[in-house]
Amino acid sequence: MEKYFSLLMGMKDECYSIAEKARSMGYDPETTVEIPQASDLASRVEKLLDEYHVEGVAEDIRALTEEYGNRELVALMVAKKMAKRPAASLEEALDRATRVGLAVLTEGILVAPLEGIACTRIRKNADGTDYVDLVFAGPIRAAGGTGQAMSVLIADVVRTELGIGRYIPTEQEIGRFDEEIPLYKQNQHLQYTPTSEEIDLIVRNCPVCVDGEGTERVEISGFRDLPRIDTNQVRGGACLVIAEGMCQKAAKLKKHVDKIGLPGWEFIGKFLDAHKAVDKKDEEGPKKVQPLEKYLKDIVAGRPIFGHPCRVGGFRLRYGRARTSGLASLAYNTGSMYAMDEFMALGTQVKIERPGKACVVTPCDRLEGPTLLLRNGDLVYCHTKEDVLEVRDMVSEIVDNGEILVPFGEFCENNHVLVPCGYPIEWHKLELREKGGLPPDWEDPDYRRAKEMSRQLGVPLHPKFNLFWSDWPLDRIRELRKYILDNGSFENGVLSMPNATGPKRMLEDLCALHTLRSGIIRVSE
Repeated sequence: MEKYFSLLMGMKDECYSIAEKARSMGYDPETTVEIPQASDLASRVEKLLDEYHVEGVAEDIRALTEEYGNRELVALMVAKKMAKRPAASLEEALDRATRVGLAVLTEGILVAPLEGIACTRIRKNADGTDYVDLVFAGPIRAAGGTGQAMSVLIADVVRTELGIGRYIPTEQEIGRFDEEIPLYKQNQHLQYTPTSEEIDLIVRNCPVCVDGEGTERVEISGFRDLPRIDTNQVRGGACLVIAEGMCQKAAKLKKHVDKIGLPGWEFIGKFLDAHKAVDKKDEEGPKKVQPLEKYLKDIVAGRPIFGHPCRVGGFRLRYGRARTSGLASLAYNTGSMYAMDEFMALGTQVKIERPGKACVVTPCDRLEGPTLLLRNGDLVYCHTKEDVLEVRDMVSEIVDNGEILVPFGEFCENNHVLVPCGYPIEWHKLELREKGGLPPDWEDPDYRRAKEMSRQLGVPLHPKFNLFWSDWPLDRIRELRKYILDNGSFENGVLSMPNATGPKRMLEDLCALHTLRSGIIRVSE
């Protein structure tokens, strides 16, 4: 491994050498290679913010990472440390420390710390006290919701460290956001539009002033020419930070505020409590996963929908990670990718119901594939692309999409509770192991052997023989049972029954594979 990395380093140095020679000839705007080399996050941050005189910050980041581990906590602590460094002015110390914290959050690879924060200023409240004015620009969008929200928290940590007063907004400044955010929503995409009450709660209580440059051509009509706001244009960066940042990432903010014991952020708890009160309406009975329709709201005409919220037949959740997938990339069976008419090409971006973020499609042949209903009435399972291509011209309905592989980390990163999944082979393996070891044929037994293992070891039936019983009401299952008892026959391992609309549909819904010939349904073991 070391040999491999030293080879890469040598080849990289060779590339830089060639690039330096080419640049020195003067044909490019710059005569040197602009991209500095960095070995880790700490050195990336230091090189990125070179113009802000942050020499030695890489060592601080490494030491704090060793101490705290969590990148968001490291960002807060390194900003706190940077605030104490000597600076030409209080404003310079504030600006530099805030940018360093945001650069750590965005891993030193995004433009947000440089271009997303236009400037940080110290201005006066009506009572003569100082406050921090954090001016955002459009590129703060690149930082994402967490970066946007945390940048305000970072600025407040630095403000507290430097002894600057808190922001006291006027009623007009609060009203300005109430008019401005819906106006921004009309012109640009906004993941979440807060209510007037939510805007009031956030802006009235935030210890730092969230301000911004005018980014949209449209101007506000009500709260114009306010003395402390420089523009009448809609401030895109500020709207994003309030709506997508502080509102959507309130839970994450509260977690860090509680951890470091930062005063003045009690309003975030009130914001979350208000949301919990709305969600608690139906608390009786067992907790259920509620359908989320958000991913369908911004659909573009002509794009396919593979499943509606929590609808049976859509992709089934399986927890895990494939070698083919990475951050925000989920895996699907190759058969599923072809069954969806090849819309799901490798690398295609797909919006998903949970845990919330869009993802990129990658393949994994260990997952369960789609179950397809053919025009001749047969219900077939396709595990590979070849299986799908063999029957594609005869498909009348995709009864079940197959599985989607979602890593635990995606739920963790999006601050989403874990939702129940199916009973996969990994779970079955653990249950068998708990009962005294794995039988040699545990992974792919036939039906008789699967039943035998269940009886002997007291474990559920092997996943490949589990039908989707829990998706349907008991009455429908009872009707199917009665129909089979009255009309079915079982010979040579095959269950046969006359075709009838109700029972046939129930077999399809259960994904009980069968054939239909001369009006007779046949279900094999």
